[in-house]
Amino acid sequence: MPMKIPETVLECIRVLWEAGYPSYLVGGSVRDLLLDREPEDYDIATVATPEQVTALFPRVIPTGVEFGTVTVVLDRPLEVTTLRSDGAYRDGRHPSSVKFGCSVEEDLARRDFTVNAMALNPLTGTLVDPWGGRLDLSNKILRAVGEPQERFREDGLRLLRAARFVSQLGFQIEEKTLQALMQEAGRLQGVARERRGHEFSLLLVGPNVRAALELLVDTGLMASLIPELMEGKGLKQGRLHPDDVLGHNIRTCSLTPPDLKLRLAGLLHDVGKYQGWTEGPYGRYFPGHATRSAALIPEILSRLCFKKRLIRTVTLLVANHMFFWRAEMGLAPVRRLAARVGWLEFDNVITLIAADRMSIWGDPQAAGLNELYEAAAAVKKEHPPLTARELALTSGEMMSALNLTPGPAVGALRQELLEQVWENPDLNTRQELLVRARRLQSQEPSLFSGSSVLYRHEATKNDN
Repeated sequence: MPMKIPETVLECIRVLWEAGYPSYLVGGSVRDLLLDREPEDYDIATVATPEQVTALFPRVIPTGVEFGTVTVVLDRPLEVTTLRSDGAYRDGRHPSSVKFGCSVEEDLARRDFTVNAMALNPLTGTLVDPWGGRLDLSNKILRAVGEPQERFREDGLRLLRAARFVSQLGFQIEEKTLQALMQEAGRLQGVARERRGHEFSLLLVGPNVRAALELLVDTGLMASLIPELMEGKGLKQGRLHPDDVLGHNIRTCSLTPPDLKLRLAGLLHDVGKYQGWTEGPYGRYFPGHATRSAALIPEILSRLCFKKRLIRTVTLLVANHMFFWRAEMGLAPVRRLAARVGWLEFDNVITLIAADRMSIWGDPQAAGLNELYEAAAAVKKEHPPLTARELALTSGEMMSALNLTPGPAVGALRQELLEQVWENPDLNTRQELLVRARRLQSQEPSLFSGSSVLYRHEATKNDN
């Protein structure tokens, strides 16, 4: 094996063999080792029962004894599972019965894909490969073990796992397996939402995410995940767009870095376009679609059990992705964008905007990305105040100097000062802000009439 196996893993297997229990690395860890990739975890299969494993190690956690699994805790936790064969899968998730004491070949026969149905004795280098997984691995083929329909009927999540491996490994799905996947696609609806969301997350951050998402669409799986996206299939856009709305969402997603919130934002940034459009001289445009798309996201992502903080972040990014800006407009609009999303998400919203533009133009220069990146860097460097609380003049100082009492007028005045600072950050000094506050007090009495004047800057009108 090109990849070095951790000594803790070898020690665990060595203890089992020395006690008379043949044991192997199985599943994804063997696949990844053969691909010279570092496994995320190492699963061990053994002829020993959970009780026998427990007797050999000082600390063992009974994490799934009914299925023969315990967790051996050495320098790292290691799942150790008794070799088994499974009975019928009546609930589309768990076998109705398990039989322990089978051979390693029988154990491998119950697994999903051939590339995951190999076992390795790392002490000797012996590979057990009854289903031809190593050859499929070399040919970058994803093939079900045995009869594909049976494998997918046993556990509907395997349908989504197939697409995940396309994303992570860049494999092609073998034709018979692909046909079975399409025939059984509806079974994904019966899979728990948490499991779907977790598997979808892994898919989204893979290097071949576009191929995987297109597979979800072509096989019908996307309809069980995010049916709202399918509303964009065949929905034409303006003359600049090479794709329909669905294709544009997928392409934009693939152009973002492998960060879950950005991939989700890219995939869903135009999900609300199907709700309305207008025909114009240059084709269709979709006024208000950023707001509509953002409004759909909490429902979509909650349905897949994503965490609330992630949902809020994706919603914020999508709501602000329609940023129409050219260099001649100056930095004020970029400062306002920073104020809307905050410093924590400023780089992310710029990245999303860039991916959206690249999906349309396909060329950084035509998309104006160099100017956008330079403007964003300039705004980050000057670090202007994003909220009224960050102004150099406090509320108390302003009220004392202008003889004001607390109320809406104070907030309105400070917001007006903040708007002026966004136009020119050099104004953010205590003395200059006092001068301008006095001027506003004398020139714009409406600010102090009890009505609260908030942002004067209008949201972008180019939400097309």
